[in-house]
Amino acid sequence: MPYTTGLPEAKSAAVPNRSAFGLREHLITVFRQKRMLLTIIGVATMVAGPGSFLMTNIYSAEVRLLIQNARTPFSMSTPLTGQVFTPSDITQKDDVATEVQIFTSPILLDKLVDYFGNERVLTSMRGRWDWVADLPKFVFKQLAGLPPVAQVLATIGYESKPENLHYQAVQQIRAHLNVEGVRQTHVFVASLDSPDPNFSADALNALVGIYMDHQLSIRKGKGAREFFDEQTKQMRGELQQAELRLQAFKDKWNIVSIEDQKRHLLQQVTHTEAALRESQVQVAETEVRITKLKERLAGQQEAIPLTNVSERNPMLDQLKNRLMQMELEYSQYVPDSPAAGELVREIAAVRARLQAESAKVTGAATSGLNQTYQELKRNLVMEEGRRESLRPRLSELTKQFKSYRDSLNTLDQREMELQGLMREVKVKQEAFDIYLKKEEESRINEVLDRKGISNVNAIEHATAPQKPIRPRKLLNVVIGLLIGLVGGFGSAYVSEYMRRTFVTREEVEDALRRPVLAALPLVRPGTSDAVSFDLELRQAAQQVIRSYHERGLRTLLATSALRGEGRSHVAGALARVLAEQKFRVLLITFEAADSGKPTTDDGAAADKQGPDAGRLRQADPESTDLPLLHRLLVRHKEGTALEFAEHLAEVAKTMRDRFDLIVIDGPALTSFPEMRVAIAGIDGTILVIEAERTVSVAAARTTMSIEAAGGHLLGLVLNKRRYIIPDWIYGRWLAAGGREGV
Repeated sequence: MPYTTGLPEAKSAAVPNRSAFGLREHLITVFRQKRMLLTIIGVATMVAGPGSFLMTNIYSAEVRLLIQNARTPFSMSTPLTGQVFTPSDITQKDDVATEVQIFTSPILLDKLVDYFGNERVLTSMRGRWDWVADLPKFVFKQLAGLPPVAQVLATIGYESKPENLHYQAVQQIRAHLNVEGVRQTHVFVASLDSPDPNFSADALNALVGIYMDHQLSIRKGKGAREFFDEQTKQMRGELQQAELRLQAFKDKWNIVSIEDQKRHLLQQVTHTEAALRESQVQVAETEVRITKLKERLAGQQEAIPLTNVSERNPMLDQLKNRLMQMELEYSQYVPDSPAAGELVREIAAVRARLQAESAKVTGAATSGLNQTYQELKRNLVMEEGRRESLRPRLSELTKQFKSYRDSLNTLDQREMELQGLMREVKVKQEAFDIYLKKEEESRINEVLDRKGISNVNAIEHATAPQKPIRPRKLLNVVIGLLIGLVGGFGSAYVSEYMRRTFVTREEVEDALRRPVLAALPLVRPGTSDAVSFDLELRQAAQQVIRSYHERGLRTLLATSALRGEGRSHVAGALARVLAEQKFRVLLITFEAADSGKPTTDDGAAADKQGPDAGRLRQADPESTDLPLLHRLLVRHKEGTALEFAEHLAEVAKTMRDRFDLIVIDGPALTSFPEMRVAIAGIDGTILVIEAERTVSVAAARTTMSIEAAGGHLLGLVLNKRRYIIPDWIYGRWLAAGGREGV
């Protein structure tokens, strides 16, 4: 079988997380907790199985009843609203719920108990183990009958009340009676459970009969027919009076069809309003045209000139010719000469004369009437005449429109009064129809009551059941088994989750961050555990030999956190393997002060060697069956524990020259803390941890104390490790990965 183990030297400070929970881990959890798992499953199954056979058999009788709509309760209407509630307004669900409530009413159960008697009901409904529940009450009743107890109870104001057997019987029937409707049908089912099958059937049939009689009595309308006769006559008179008031109102105002009259008035109002608006627009347009004509007429003259004749002034031509000649002469003179200056003054005088003569024009003109003025005035007169002709029409249309509106408002008021009278007639008519119908229904119900006809009929009567409905023994056993499985597996996984001890090499390395030299299995007879034990032990020895060559390791201390973890066995086995590797090995053991025998962690005792002398005594090394392996016993008879620890270290130093390796079977550090003073003088220390016993906190504290004392922790040894998974399961499904983690 392949077995793989990683080298401790390759182990880094950050150990990878190997806590993945796969099939292997599930199997380990199940097989480790199999005792608790099987115990819980067995207890649950044993409780469910025999418990089911000890329970009282419960029989259930059943009856089915059909609700028919041949008879329905009276349904009245509200005269003011006119809403009529017919039987169709009552839904199927409401019908069934109503009958169920009637069937389970306390008055029916009281009649049923009276029919059978209290004793028979209580006896038939009593289970096999009901006496257990009644036992405290019986004991209290007996104690209350004793004079001292009765006196104490009377002092505190307690009064014993007699048992109401009738009430108890009714409560028993109520607790075991189940009535419910069948969905989408008019059927409801009633069932009664009891230990007596005959009583279940008889009681249920009797209850159906009581229910039928009770239903006839509650649905019978006392004096209903006389009431409806009187109300029908009264409503007939009120209806006739309402009709007379309506007809008188129509005759008074000559109303034939108020809708047609209103429609005609609305048409008249619409036409008059359109004509009125058209006239108002025409008047407004005429006013605008008159205003525009007046504005244009104000800008025109009544008479205008017709012809205008003018003649040219001959003086102007002469002056212009003279001015031209003088300007030509001026060009011939020397500027600024006296003659030139004189000529300039003459030119200026001529120009002034020319300007004065230019305003004088001679001629003759004639005038006559302005045609535009005359046309505008004629149009103005026409528009004013049109305006005056529109004003009487506008006034008349306004009067007609107001008259039509007043008539329409009056008609609206009459319509409201008419509708009120018509509504009153309608309500009276509906009320009259309802009372007339109910009068007929009451007559029919009286006939049905005399015939004993109900609207509920039994489809099938109850018969004594042949098989009990409870307990279902096989189902209870299966449920118990399932509960046991769930509880067992749940407890197993909770226990595994709460576990704080070590099981596998990976758990030790992950928790303590220290290398594991060997994971020694607990050797079981007839298995291959011995082979795995030797292989692990040789691997631990190889690590010790490597430290011997690389670091010069000569002394090795094997210790543990607790007593009884197999430290002595591991030390002795490791010493033998090292001796088989051709090393001269000395195994040092010690003897406690109070035992008188060598202290070994596995309970073995070594023989005394030599006489006692002094408080600390050591014997000479003795030979063993291996030539290279010797054993030395150090006795602790008297003196302090600290002196013994120092002496043990001195003994190891004195033997270094005689042996290659010295293996010290040291005491547990928790029971012998003085050993820490000797750890610093020892080359290497191995901490032995017992699987499934040593808790992680104790192991961590021990490793920290070793390093705090200056010792060199060579590694850890996981001892007494169990292979949980059976070999046949492991070999079939898990062998590919080796037995690591099994």
